Amino acid sequence: MSCLSVFLPSKAPSPTPERAPLLSKERCSDDKRARTARVQGQSTTARLADLRGAMKSEGVDVYVVPTADAHNSESVGECDKRRVWISGFTGSAGVAVVSADKAHLFTDSRYFVQAAKELDSNWTLMKTGLKDVPNWDEFLVQLPKETTVAIDPTLITFAAAKALSTKLAAGGVTFKFLTENLVDKVWTDRPPRPSNPVKVHPLKFAGKEASEKIASLRSYLSSSSPSSPPPSYLLTSLNNIAWILNLRGSDIRYSPYFYGYLLVTPTGLTLWVQDEAVSSEVREVVEGLGGKIESYENVWKGFGGVKVLSSSTTSKALVDVIGEENFKAVVSPVDAAEGIKNDVELQGIRDAYTRDGAAWVKWAAWLEEQIKSGAQINEWDAGVKLTSYRETGEHYVGLAYDNISATGANAALPHYDPSETESSIIDPSTPYLNDSGPQYLDGTIDTTRTVHFGKPTKEQRRAFTRVLQGHIAVDTLIFPEGTTGQHIDVLARSPLWSDGMNYGHGTGHGVGAYLGIHEGPEGISGSVGSAIPLVPGHVLSNEPGFYEEGSFGIRIESVVGVKEVTTRRAFGDKRWLGFERFTTVPIQSSFVDYSLLSPAERKWLRKHNKLCVQKLAPLVAGDKRALKWLKRQ
Repeated sequence: MSCLSVFLPSKAPSPTPERAPLLSKERCSDDKRARTARVQGQSTTARLADLRGAMKSEGVDVYVVPTADAHNSESVGECDKRRVWISGFTGSAGVAVVSADKAHLFTDSRYFVQAAKELDSNWTLMKTGLKDVPNWDEFLVQLPKETTVAIDPTLITFAAAKALSTKLAAGGVTFKFLTENLVDKVWTDRPPRPSNPVKVHPLKFAGKEASEKIASLRSYLSSSSPSSPPPSYLLTSLNNIAWILNLRGSDIRYSPYFYGYLLVTPTGLTLWVQDEAVSSEVREVVEGLGGKIESYENVWKGFGGVKVLSSSTTSKALVDVIGEENFKAVVSPVDAAEGIKNDVELQGIRDAYTRDGAAWVKWAAWLEEQIKSGAQINEWDAGVKLTSYRETGEHYVGLAYDNISATGANAALPHYDPSETESSIIDPSTPYLNDSGPQYLDGTIDTTRTVHFGKPTKEQRRAFTRVLQGHIAVDTLIFPEGTTGQHIDVLARSPLWSDGMNYGHGTGHGVGAYLGIHEGPEGISGSVGSAIPLVPGHVLSNEPGFYEEGSFGIRIESVVGVKEVTTRRAFGDKRWLGFERFTTVPIQSSFVDYSLLSPAERKWLRKHNKLCVQKLAPLVAGDKRALKWLKRQ
C-alpha cells in the first residue's frame, strides 16, 4: 500500500486509449455502505452553522479540524472522524479550516478527485502540493492581525503547536488551545469510543516476552540521562503500546490496537486503558510486569512531577499535563525496536505471505476465467471475492486496509477507494491493479499486482516493464551496513527516469508484524524521513509505480526483509546486507516487454515465478484452475 505525501500523476501528450478481532468482510462492507450514504447528497450547511455558533461563543475566528486523534494515529476510529463529519470528505489525510464565512479543506493529490466529489459548495478544496497553494499551517500564518485561531490541543503535537504558535504570534494572530473540542460540542450523534476486549498476543507469534522489551526500554532510559533516578518513558502511539506489551485490540478499523497510554518508569509501569476492555487475563499480564491499570481518562490527572521522555508525536495537551519543564521529546526507541523483527516474527511473516499467496492465486485464476468468459465483474466485487479466499486461511483476523481494486483511469489514483455503489466494471483492454492485504496473527500483508486481461498497448507494456525493472533493482541490491532507504530510492526510479517517467510516492514503507500496515521509521524514499540505516530484521515494501492520468496505473509491490549476506569480498569492517522477498505472488510475464529486460532481469522474473510455483503448488493442488493459472505465469 503506497505511502504518499504529494502525488502528481503523469500527463501524457497523447493518453493511451482507456478502456482483529478486526472487522469481518461483512462488517467492513456495512461500514463502507454507511460511510457512502452519509456523504452522498448531504449538505454540511447545518453542521457548519452549528460549529460557527460554538466558535462565536468561544471568541474564535478560525477553527482547525485535523484528521488526527489524541494518539496521532494514521487511521482513526469513527468517534474521532471529526474532519469527516464536518466536511463530508472521507479521505484518510486532510485538515479542515473553518472561519465565519468560509471553509477550506486541505489535502494532497492522492485525494483531489475524491475530495472534489465529496465536498459540497460550502467548501473550497485546497490542493496542497500544487504551485501557490499553501499548506494549512502556512494558510493560517497569512491570516490578518488580531485573528483568533483555535484547535483541540489533543490533536496537535507539542512540537507543531509550539512552532505554529511562534509563527502566528509574529503575525499578530492569537492561537488558542481549547479544552473542549468544538466539533464534539455540536456533533450530537457522535459514536462512542470503542472499548473492545484487549487480547494477549501469544508468545508463539510475538517471539519476545513483554518483560524483555520493557527491560530494553529501561536500559535506554538509564543510558539516556545521568540523572538519578532515570526518567520515565511515556508511550502514546497505539502501535507501540500493543507491541511492547504483547497485547492486541480492535478499537480502530483494520488495526489491532486498543486505546491507551503507557508510562514505563524505572521500577514499574502504568497502563491507562478503558475499564471495560480489560479482562482478568490482561490485568494479570500487566500486574505480572510490575504494573498497574488505571482508567483511560485518568491520564489527564497528571504524572506527579516525574521527568518524562516521549516521542515527538506526543500531543500538546499531554505535555501541558506533564509540564514542559519535565518533558523531553526524543526519537522513539520503541519505534526503532518494533521495526526490527525477531526470528519468530520473521518466520511468521514468511508463513503468512505464503498462505496469502495461495489465496491470491486461487482468486486470480477465478477472476481471469470470469473476465475472459465475458462476465461483468466490478472492482468492488473483485475485492470482496479476494477477501473471501483469504478469510478461510489459518490465523486470519481481518483486512489490514480497504481493498484498492482499480481498473483503467481509477488505477492512476494510488489510493483509489471503490465502493459497493460506485465501482467500475473491470475493463479487459486496460490494466487492472489490486493493492490489498489482510491481518493474520503471524503477519500483516501488503501486496500489489497489476495485470492485463487482454492485449496491452505498447505504452502500457513499456510502463509495466519499467516499473518491474525498478522493482527488481531494489530486490536484488546488495549494500553495506549503514545504507539508508534514502540511498536506495533512486534505484527503483532509474528505469522510469530513462523514459522521462516517475511516481510521486515513496518506494517503500515499514510493515508491522500483526500491527500497522505502515510502520516506521524505516522506509525507502527520497525524503529525509528515510535516512534511517537499514538493518537485519527491518521489513519493508518495495513498490515502484507509474500513473498515467486519466488512463491507467501500474504498481508492483512485494514485501521484503533486510538480511545479512555473504559477498565475494567483504570490504571494510561493516556487514553486507540484502533483501529476502516474502511476497509469494507471481508477476504476469505476458505483460512484459522483454526487449527492455537485461539477461539478469529475465532470469530474476523466471526465478521468482518458478519459486511461486514451488511454494504454492502444494497449497492449491486441490484447485485445478488455480494450479493451471499458477504454472502459466
